[in-house]
Amino acid sequence: MKYYLPMHSNYSCCYPNCLRVCHCVGFTGATGPTGPTGPTGSTGVTGPAGLIGPTGVTGPPGPIGPTGGTGATGPTGPAGPPGPTGVTGPTGAIPDDIFASFSIIQLPLTVGSLIPLFPDVSDPTGHIVATDPTHITLAPGYYLVSYKVSAIFRTANYMQITPSYNGSAHLDTGIYFATSTNGSSACGSAFLIIRAPAQTVFTLTFSGSGNAYDGQVNLTILRLRRPL
Repeated sequence: MKYYLPMHSNYSCCYPNCLRVCHCVGFTGATGPTGPTGPTGSTGVTGPAGLIGPTGVTGPPGPIGPTGGTGATGPTGPAGPPGPTGVTGPTGAIPDDIFASFSIIQLPLTVGSLIPLFPDVSDPTGHIVATDPTHITLAPGYYLVSYKVSAIFRTANYMQITPSYNGSAHLDTGIYFATSTNGSSACGSAFLIIRAPAQTVFTLTFSGSGNAYDGQVNLTILRLRRPL
């Protein structure tokens, strides 16, 4: 007679005629469907940083970049103190003087006329040139002029000698002389400096209360080295 112990419903006997409960594993059933994914858990605490690794080998240098634009010029710095004065060089050669002289004698002087003059010592440089008997042309520059005039009046008279240059007459540098008796001589001289900023013509004019005779005139002109 066979006795069977009660068996759980989930198990069956593995061997025939087994009198004890046989806990044999049954056949694996089919895989059930995957359940839904649970929510993402919170981020865990960051762990401590690891040790710094050794520096790697330096790579080759890259190509040189383009040159940048020129920057703006900075402000000029303050001027430094003046340097010492250099040694004075040797004095240059002094140029020759430039001059000319003119004269006339036994000249009848007519009221209101220009006085004719003839060259005595000429200027070879062309700065002082007699363009005709009554006109002397001066190149631009400074000139020292000296002149003397003498004449005889048959009656009481006066004479006025007036130089003209730079386009106008100059009474301030003229000669004035008056006589009060018959047969008297009149004489006078003057010195002046002419500044001629441009070429000018120099003349002497005789004027007075009457004509004179036996006139004598001397004129000297020296060009000064002073530049304009």
